[in-house]
Amino acid sequence: MGDMLWDRSLNFLVFWGIWLLMPLLVDFTTAFIYLVKLFVHPLNENQLPRESPYFPLVTLVIPVHNSEGTLHKCLHSILSQSYPVQNIQVICVNNGSSDYSFEIFQQFQQEHQELAVIWTSLDRAGKSIALNAGMYSGQGDYMINVDADTWLDRDAVLQVVRAFEDDPSLVAATGSIRVDKVLGEGLSFVDIINYCEVIEYLIAFDIGRRYQTLTNTVFTLSGAFSAFRRDIILQSFLYQERTVSEDTDLTFHIRNAVKDKNGKIGCVSRAIAYVEPIESLAHLYSQRVRWQRGEIEVLGTYYKHIPMGWRAFLDFTSRILISDHTLAFSRLAWTFLIPFLYFLGYALSTVIIAMMGMFVCYILLECVNFGVVYKGVAKSYRKELQKIWWVVFFMPFYRYLSYWFRMAGIILGVAEPKSWRVENPVDQLAKVLYSYGRYIKEIFSTVSKWGKSWKS
Repeated sequence: MGDMLWDRSLNFLVFWGIWLLMPLLVDFTTAFIYLVKLFVHPLNENQLPRESPYFPLVTLVIPVHNSEGTLHKCLHSILSQSYPVQNIQVICVNNGSSDYSFEIFQQFQQEHQELAVIWTSLDRAGKSIALNAGMYSGQGDYMINVDADTWLDRDAVLQVVRAFEDDPSLVAATGSIRVDKVLGEGLSFVDIINYCEVIEYLIAFDIGRRYQTLTNTVFTLSGAFSAFRRDIILQSFLYQERTVSEDTDLTFHIRNAVKDKNGKIGCVSRAIAYVEPIESLAHLYSQRVRWQRGEIEVLGTYYKHIPMGWRAFLDFTSRILISDHTLAFSRLAWTFLIPFLYFLGYALSTVIIAMMGMFVCYILLECVNFGVVYKGVAKSYRKELQKIWWVVFFMPFYRYLSYWFRMAGIILGVAEPKSWRVENPVDQLAKVLYSYGRYIKEIFSTVSKWGKSWKS
């Protein structure tokens, strides 16, 4: 009897420990590591770039594809930089635009001739080839790529250049990407999604990338805002179209190229760029599917043999795979297994308590994450975050939704050809139903014609 009780208890602990608590333990461990790093390496808000009479020429490359709504704001943010405008070169590379982007560019160029702005056009669409064309044409000592729907903080370029000047081993760096959302004003479904997105980006860039910089494990140089030493980027294969995540592909290529030269890739957390918030759930789905698929494609390209066993925890790419892929399936398991426990003989009250307990645990995790973010940002931004403290109660649902979107990216990475743009399943289903409706209508029409012909 005692052996049977011990076996049942052990099986129970193994089940709950592996399938339910392991993903939560990994998330809590990550949050704890970030928190410790913040206290050991706090952000010094008073530390400004050192004064220097030397300001090297900087080239900013902006790929333009139907960007009439955001291009002027992007260009104006460059014009407003604290970095000397005469030492900034801007190259706008049009890749297949069919709107009034060129007219927006012309108007800006005429109004602000003090900034050297160049327009060049390519025959076909493609962000990678647009960035490559701009990099080849640029004359700056440092090359910075900025998306046309991104705008820079006033000191962004200055912070980037000084980071490179102060650290000769830094060969490439990404800035801190933030969501440009007014906090606390709206309470619609999309507003709440945007607030969750704000917290997610702060954790990923202001905290996560800062930790990755300290450990030289930056996974992706963000395509929205990243910088390179001219000689390093021109010696690389630049941006490739072999994956849907060309920025991650380039990051791994540069890391492999400079690892024997003590070169490193980092994040300049004080160099801030702002992006538009997600407009709808469909856009969130497309974005997360592309991110997850790109991650798989890049790792598959650079790692033919992923370290196994205990070595997996020593390799940062393996740790990412464990978190994003291996544990993704355990999350998938407990999603279906918890409700199914009722049919295995567990009391309904036990199942409900288990689900509520998991939710409470994830609420506590998001409280820790919010505290980490609050501690990590500048004091001036903390007042804004106080307006959405309640978002911690929605973050578990947001992350769970994102998890399923990323799970779709894993499946699509195996099952379908690569595509930079991904259609959301609701639109896909609507198109399928519409196609079937037309098909059935044609069948009825054909049958009707046959009937009329038979009667005649």
